[in-house]
Amino acid sequence: MARLLVVLAVLAVVGWQAVAGQGDRNPVNFSPPAASAAPVAPAAPAGGVGGPIAFAPPGRRCVAGFTVRKASPSTLTANTRLRFQDVLISMGGWSPSLSDFEAPCSGIYYFSFHAVSPERRDFTLQLMRNGQFQVTAYGSRGDFQQASNSALLALNQGDIVHLQLEQGQIYEHPGGEAYTSFSGHLVYEF
Repeated sequence: MARLLVVLAVLAVVGWQAVAGQGDRNPVNFSPPAASAAPVAPAAPAGGVGGPIAFAPPGRRCVAGFTVRKASPSTLTANTRLRFQDVLISMGGWSPSLSDFEAPCSGIYYFSFHAVSPERRDFTLQLMRNGQFQVTAYGSRGDFQQASNSALLALNQGDIVHLQLEQGQIYEHPGGEAYTSFSGHLVYEF
């Protein structure tokens, strides 16, 4: 009990914002977003479940990010742009009708994607930027093999990013489950 009282006394003197856990590079900030950071309403989901309101960090003007899932059946074969049925969240940049992301501002963006091969089939899935492949994921032959990849990309405003099924087939659950997903978000605005 005495140790708890000492810890509480130290926290009261030092303040909550100066406390950080072991390995933290920066102090934890427990304060709400600055009053000057206006909320940005996410785009209306197309068949998705929506998401929270995003706040631009102080000094930043751009908020961008998305997660989509469940590849459309018409795009599960080779040489096609993957199209997605559900938008879980879209905070700017994602086009449900085109199934691509257009960078609303120049900066560093993080993208990740995941898919599953059909039984005894394989596939190659590529992350494309302005028509050029950036990274590839390969799902090997076997019993529903998984493949994922991710990348940090420096994008200029207006650059387009999408997924392209280069060869083979991917498997998507015929029911409500989703085995294919694609996410991206702005890490740092230029």
